[in-house]
Amino acid sequence: MVLPPKKPQAARTRIALVAPDVVPVRVVSLPVRSGNPLSFLPAEFTPFCQQLPLATMVRGLLEWTLDEESIAALFQEHASTQYERELTLFAMVYLLIQVAAGVRASVFAAYQADQSSSQPHLTVSYQALYGKLKRTDLAVPEALVRATAAKMRPVAEQLPPQSNNLLPGYRLRILDGNMLAGTDRRLKVLRRWAAACLPGKSLVVYEPAWGLATDLVLCEDAYTQERTLLLHILPRTQADDLWIADRGFCTAKFLQGVARRQGFFVVREHKQSLRWQAVSPMKRAGSNPDGAIREQRVRIINPESGEIVLARRVELRLHQPTRNGDRVIAVFTNLPAQVSAKKILQLYRERWTVENHFQFLTDALHCELTGLGAPRAALCMFAMALLAGNALAVVRAALRAAHGADKESMVSGYYLADEVAGDYRALMKLMPAPGWAPWRNLAADQLTCLLQVIAAYVPMAALQKHPRGPKKPREKMTYNKKRLHVSTARLLKDEKTEDTC
Repeated sequence: MVLPPKKPQAARTRIALVAPDVVPVRVVSLPVRSGNPLSFLPAEFTPFCQQLPLATMVRGLLEWTLDEESIAALFQEHASTQYERELTLFAMVYLLIQVAAGVRASVFAAYQADQSSSQPHLTVSYQALYGKLKRTDLAVPEALVRATAAKMRPVAEQLPPQSNNLLPGYRLRILDGNMLAGTDRRLKVLRRWAAACLPGKSLVVYEPAWGLATDLVLCEDAYTQERTLLLHILPRTQADDLWIADRGFCTAKFLQGVARRQGFFVVREHKQSLRWQAVSPMKRAGSNPDGAIREQRVRIINPESGEIVLARRVELRLHQPTRNGDRVIAVFTNLPAQVSAKKILQLYRERWTVENHFQFLTDALHCELTGLGAPRAALCMFAMALLAGNALAVVRAALRAAHGADKESMVSGYYLADEVAGDYRALMKLMPAPGWAPWRNLAADQLTCLLQVIAAYVPMAALQKHPRGPKKPREKMTYNKKRLHVSTARLLKDEKTEDTC
């Protein structure tokens, strides 16, 4: 009797999570399916994608973005005073990105962890590392942010955007400055000053559609006027760019430079830095919940060159004054008349998204390290935080594709960064740096598909934010120099006694 042949079964592979010189910690049995984006990678990555999805996405995306050859070419192009011998820019970026992402608490902690690994990236002393960091040519981290954002853009554009395009056909670019907070007084020159020691400031270009910081200008002098840094941003304006900025950037030279390059602007009026003349009388243009809207045609005059640009001036007369006492908010724009005044004010409100991004970089990532007092070192770390923030923005886009925009909107940036930082260290022990080489060979569309599949394994409930209600009014604090401390237990007991009376 001949038995019929058995039906073919799907091939199954047993994959163990194994760290070097460590016993296996888990064995997972997974079917191997044809056409599965996980098949773009070797089989040993499959359990990581399921068990540590967020850290795997971030680490793989950084491996795909930061290839050693392009970073070396970038250094050769933009470094004017530095050179590479034993300490390369790639090795330094690999170390600093861990600090910026919160994986390591400080530069020295990251250096010590690197030296204790079986294959350290750095072959120099920590003194040499700090020395090179504080002498970094600022053009290098600026170019690094631009280049990596440009490389991530094709992936982000294939995923759902962070916000709907309020004005199709234009690329929204929000411009804002950021001053780094005061640092510790580790430098000898700082030790006699009780005032805050500021390491510098920056101009950041943020694109709200994808949540990416796409351009950057760094300055060591914290007292530098932001407007002087516009000279570096203006040449990078392209046709159909729509610049949104606060009144600090409202200068005739900038607005006319944008218009000359066939770009557009929505900039709040600064009453002292801009000369303009009315071309048409003020007329009503509708209203919104905040107040009445009016607009008029004006000409903006450059007192230095005499150049004139025609624009629109849109006013919002507020029902309630701002916290600074302003009752009228006016913005200048050269957008065509087809774009309503109400839409222009809605576009200007998008400026606050960059403020939220700065808050995320400060609270969830390490964009300001108080231990780095040298201006160039602190500014370089800020640039690394922008790079890490861009990687997390792409990860969030993958979460939107896998779980929907509603669930992704409830993801806390703090919990997201904390989850990545916690899993990243374990992931790097289980899969050291050389094992991530297959990610470099992925095409942009392959990486996009892979990120969506991995994002489906992310437990969204663990990342949920809990927005609080409006703040309650606080009682005025009392100060008594004869009573410098109080007992919390006694205060609670007294409060309980008062409530029962």
